[in-house]
Amino acid sequence: MKEGGGGEDKNPEFVKWFSKINKDMNSIVGEKGANLGELYSNKFPVSNGFIITGEAYSNFLVASKLDEKIINLFEGIDIEDHEIFSNAIKKIKEIFSNSELPEEMKEEIIDSYQILGTNKLEIEKGSALDILNNATEPIFVSVRSSLCFKSERKSLTREQDTYLNIKGNDDLLLHVKNAFLSLFNPDTIKRAIKKGKKISDLKIAVIVQKMINSEKSGFVHSKNSSGNILIESIWGVGEGINIKEITPDKYILSKELQILDKKIGEKNFRVARASSGSLKTIKSSEERKKSQVLNNYEIQRLGDLAEKIESHFGSPQKIEFAIDESGIYILQTEKISQIEKPVEGLKEPDSETAKKEEQKKEKKSLRIGKVEKVTRTKLKLVVDSPYMTQEGSETGLKKVGILKIEKIIENGKKHPFYFLESHYINQYENLIYEGIKSVFDNFEEVWVRTGDFLSNEALNLEGGANFREENPLLGLHGIRFSLKYPDVFTAELRAIKRAAKGDCGVLLPNVTSVSEIKKAREIIKNMEIDVNLGVVIDTPAGIQLIKEFCEENVDLILINADRLIGYLLALDLSNENVKPLFDELHPSFLYQLEYLIRVSKRNKIETNLFGESLKNPELLKYLVKRGIDFVSVEPEDAREFSQKIFDFEKDFVKGTDSEPREYEMKKSKEDYLKEKPSEKVKKKEESGDILGIL
Repeated sequence: MKEGGGGEDKNPEFVKWFSKINKDMNSIVGEKGANLGELYSNKFPVSNGFIITGEAYSNFLVASKLDEKIINLFEGIDIEDHEIFSNAIKKIKEIFSNSELPEEMKEEIIDSYQILGTNKLEIEKGSALDILNNATEPIFVSVRSSLCFKSERKSLTREQDTYLNIKGNDDLLLHVKNAFLSLFNPDTIKRAIKKGKKISDLKIAVIVQKMINSEKSGFVHSKNSSGNILIESIWGVGEGINIKEITPDKYILSKELQILDKKIGEKNFRVARASSGSLKTIKSSEERKKSQVLNNYEIQRLGDLAEKIESHFGSPQKIEFAIDESGIYILQTEKISQIEKPVEGLKEPDSETAKKEEQKKEKKSLRIGKVEKVTRTKLKLVVDSPYMTQEGSETGLKKVGILKIEKIIENGKKHPFYFLESHYINQYENLIYEGIKSVFDNFEEVWVRTGDFLSNEALNLEGGANFREENPLLGLHGIRFSLKYPDVFTAELRAIKRAAKGDCGVLLPNVTSVSEIKKAREIIKNMEIDVNLGVVIDTPAGIQLIKEFCEENVDLILINADRLIGYLLALDLSNENVKPLFDELHPSFLYQLEYLIRVSKRNKIETNLFGESLKNPELLKYLVKRGIDFVSVEPEDAREFSQKIFDFEKDFVKGTDSEPREYEMKKSKEDYLKEKPSEKVKKKEESGDILGIL
């Protein structure tokens, strides 16, 4: 016997593999089983399994002579008489416990279970007998009931049994029989009799499926009352959703997969599988219980799957999912009978609000225009994703002042530790390369900042959950992380080397000592990479050592304004209590800026600055007046900043020796601006090269 499409089942009435099931087989495997088979056959992410059919259940009743006993128990019964009805149900449980599954059925179930636990390659290579003779350690499976008739259950409470982490032949057979018995839930039977169904016509199937050892789990409603997608998620196994001390995270997505809102629940516990297979409840750490379960990639991937499953079945669906180290799996799906109401505390846009959001996006797009003004203080771009390549190109600017790689890593869902521990560091290199390649393809100068993940920003990435720090901003990030884990650093450098085409620079973040620059330069030299080297000034220590940094012959000083202000004023910007104290014009910050620019100019090293603080026009004016060489902004802000700088410089340099001559203006414009936005980017976007990178 072969799994899936590989051969004939011994007895198709007893067992059917997912690959042989479609959505029209409700009467044979139940709606739940039919939907799973349909998803599996259409390449949705469903772990493999088989279903013990409704015919197998009927065969069990006949072979054990239970069919007549059950009919006699319910013949003429008053289902409204609670005592009589309860006694009938109790009697059924007794006769079930004294009955055995037929030997032929047992053999079929055990054979299928052993094949399910065998490597698929082995299945294709050997006969069923070979496989069974070389059986490996039994696997954990879930055993789920699937009614073969319409039950029209109104309550959200589960009426038929589900068993998780079942392992071994005897345990499986016992739980299959128990799942058969769960048909006789009093509420289920009462509803069926009231609808005129005969007891002899009621059947139940049993789903046996490879168990997913869930790190995360939850439900997706493909459509709620606002027409959006609702996702609920918790840490651990899905059974935890029934524990009152666990409040799931809730996420709202538009049908275009835009994340509209999030409400992070307090998850005081999680349910996990013990080595024995039993479920255990574990108390969450202070950090984890309030942390977001799903990362943005997982939220949008689940939304995408929900959209496709809804489209496939032609109706809104409630989808149960689990996530383990290998990815996202769909456990079951069912038609939504009652559309979910909006979640309290989550803001969902009505049609008018949605329209305003669209208009807002359109306005943002309109703001991205070509920079025409040529000024002494030049603009460069901030880019943190390949998705911004098109927007950046439309500004006409040729240079990227800082290309951040953290979003590229985040979209890959795996922390650098994952690649280190699994010895797949070349995959990390490829991830970075694919993420930065389109930026290098479309700009003449690119400065790449090497990894600067704060530990609290990476907890949801695979491999990053155990990397926790009390004060992430004061912890192991930036150049400290790179030098402690040089394999990660060199993988990033190799990716830059592969992608670089024009002028290329490497930016070292969070540098607080000269020795860090020396060590990084030595690594770059040994790798024979021809790049410029820049230092990101994030801390007061960086400013105090600016003379020494300049003596190391660095090519650029880049100021991270927001982080530097936070350090100078001892402010945690994630703390709402102190956020109002953040001041872009604080005298200590302005003094440090003036000193830094002055020392850099004396050493003929260019200065650049980026951050939200730049949106304060007074700070921008201060920088222009002090003669900063560049400021780096996001594409949507480039044209507006260009005009502001132009206006400031009219006051500061017009009529002075600093005013550019006409020939200098022409040369500067050629060097600074593209005559036209890159047609190459547009072609790439049409072909999917840019949007398909992540």
